Amino acid sequence: MDLIKSVKETLGGFDMKYESLEEMVRDKNVFVFGAGGGGDIAGSYFLARKIDDMGGNALIGSVVWERYSIDPYPGPIPIETMIDVEPIGYSSAIVNPDSYALRYGKELIPQLVKLVKATNGRAIFIDITKGVEGVRKAIEDVVSYFGIEVAIAVDVGGDILALGCEEGLQSPLADSISLSALYSSGIDSAVAVFGIGADGELSSNTLLSYISEIARKGGLMGIYGMSRGEALSYENIVKEVETEASLMPLLSFKGEYGKRYIRNRTRVVRLSPILALSFIFDTEAVYNRSLLPALVKESQGIGNANQALNERCLYTELDLENDLMRIRSKSSEKPISITQIRQEGISRLVKGGCRPIKC
Repeated sequence: MDLIKSVKETLGGFDMKYESLEEMVRDKNVFVFGAGGGGDIAGSYFLARKIDDMGGNALIGSVVWERYSIDPYPGPIPIETMIDVEPIGYSSAIVNPDSYALRYGKELIPQLVKLVKATNGRAIFIDITKGVEGVRKAIEDVVSYFGIEVAIAVDVGGDILALGCEEGLQSPLADSISLSALYSSGIDSAVAVFGIGADGELSSNTLLSYISEIARKGGLMGIYGMSRGEALSYENIVKEVETEASLMPLLSFKGEYGKRYIRNRTRVVRLSPILALSFIFDTEAVYNRSLLPALVKESQGIGNANQALNERCLYTELDLENDLMRIRSKSSEKPISITQIRQEGISRLVKGGCRPIKC
């Protein structure tokens, strides 16, 4: 009885607007968007269907940034390069099965469009090249255009919970921009993490400790699992969307366990049933625990945001793509690994006088 009383007192000490995700989304129009680009759209689809089952009406979207193995040109895809889309505002558009990007003269089909093809539906393109201001404006325009009442940012892997001091953190830029934009939009919102550790950056143990920390402060709204029916539906999606991280929760649900290498064996994921869970957080609780979204909050372009993180010794996914392009443009007989590229990049930032974040 003392334990039960303690739990009630702990949770009762916080002003929680919603007691569950079900309460938050029931009978409401909900915008569910991938915060990190690429395969996050698959995880967004999974949560969107769960929200539909809870009585909500989910619209999906994503910031659009393809991995360098798919798009060899550095940085996210700007809205100005998208063909056959219906603009909503200067940083968002509705895509259809025929949409594509014209990337330096070459046609490229983003994962967002591949999902639309697979579902014969529609989705929202969010242009993250315009920084926090652009993503926030995209959310606001979608809210106005579709009568959205709740917005949920989905991160596959969980790096959106990062503090910025973690050695394994490799892609802090997109998540920080998306989180900052969602928080500053002012709409009722939540942050969802699907497949903790599924991207091979932060370990599941590290992320579980972060989740526990957020829970102690009353910021954990709920934990949701995957059913066999949901797994079957999701499997049809990940067959069409090119993704490794978003595939890990499905493999875990199907019983795979232990180490799994991804990204050309540069990262390792530890598969277990826990990867099939979705954790839902109050946006404010996630925003306030980390310096990263605050560092980029004034950015009007992705370059501004990247520089703000560089000043705190964070070598980002944009830095890596720029370095890869630079290396490819040179003829070199000596191969260099992704790990070496990152180490050299971090060394440059340190020599430039950056100030590391301490945890």
